[in-house]
Formats: sequence, structure tokens, C-alpha cells
Amino acid sequence: MNPPRHGVFLDLGSIDRGDMDLSRLRQTCPRWDLHPATRPEQVAGRIAGADLVVTNKVVLGRDLIRGASSLRLICVAATGTNNVDLESARELGIEVRNVTGYGTPSVVQHVFALMLAHFTRLPDWLASVRAGDWSRSEHFCLLDHPIEEIAGRTMGIVGLGELGRGVASVATAMGMRVLVAQRPDGEPRPDRLPLAELLPLVDVLTLHCPL
Repeated sequence: MNPPRHGVFLDLGSIDRGDMDLSRLRQTCPRWDLHPATRPEQVAGRIAGADLVVTNKVVLGRDLIRGASSLRLICVAATGTNNVDLESARELGIEVRNVTGYGTPSVVQHVFALMLAHFTRLPDWLASVRAGDWSRSEHFCLLDHPIEEIAGRTMGIVGLGELGRGVASVATAMGMRVLVAQRPDGEPRPDRLPLAELLPLVDVLTLHCPL
């Protein structure tokens, strides 16, 4: 495939707040149209004539893909490709590429931020402190929202790729038992369980698989 000549980024504002160095991106095409955001009714006009389109969240459905006669490559600035009609792209010989292995520490941190907020009852404690309950307490403590520990609990992981492995590593370090779901179409493995068998056994379920 010849190098692209005209690139369009439909929603650069979803990943860049003015703090990114875009010089290497600009070097990939003689012409780039960088849009902070694109509404659905603007997509067709903006990708007309482009041979490369980059999207993060903007949906590229069948009619849009078929209407962009010059399009040869779609890049998704994320791991998921659920916002692109892959079948239509395949039928027209349009390559679709996504990002793999990016943001792993951030995703892992987010998973545990949610877990710890839940088991530590963080939103409830914040509300109590803001309401003045701590200041009015007879003791230098509150016992209104019992805190539970995650050590000894069981986590189920669906999708043991880059992200799933990162989460599993931290879960194990925090004393959790980790169970991994079997791929629905994969070969049975002794270290994985069918999802229906895994679900009743876990306290926490984390999903790291295509939508």
C-alpha cells in the first residue's frame, strides 16, 4: 500500500488537550485535517477524499465507509474497534488498525481505584465527612460504613491479554485469588474455567475483551 496522502483525525480532542507532540503524526501524511470533535452529521463530509481516517470514539458505519471512495486505512486510537463496521471495511479492502498494549498502567490503576472505592466505601465516607458526621462523633472515628478487605477475595478475569495480565499481577500482589475465563471458542485449558462456572465463584469480575 502506498503511503497515505490525506489524513483526517475526527476527534483529536478526545485524547489531546494541547499537551501532545503531534510532529510524528504530521510527518505521516502531506496533508492532515485535525478536528477536535466531529458530530455524526459532519463525518461524511470530513472523510470524503481522505485515504486515512483516525477515530477514537466517532462511529464509522457501513454507509459512511462505503461513501468514502478514497479510504484505504482506518486507525482507531484505542484498543476497541466496535465503532467501526469491520465487515464493510473488509469487503472494500480497507485496512483497520487499533492500538494494543497502551495505557496498561492507567487501566490497571482504574480497575483497582473502582474496587477499592467499593470495598472501602469511599463515596459513603466522603459524604459522611462532608456532612459533619466525623466532627460530631463521640469518638475519634466513625463506624457507619463497614470496610471490607479485598485480600482473600476472588477476582474473575475475562480476557487475559495485556490489560488482563496487568490486573491479575496486582490482584495477586494484594492477596486475591485470580480465576480466568475460558475463551468461548478456544481450546479448553486446565488453568481456565468456562464463564458459567467462573461467575458463581468470584467476588469481582473484570472484563478486558472486545465489546
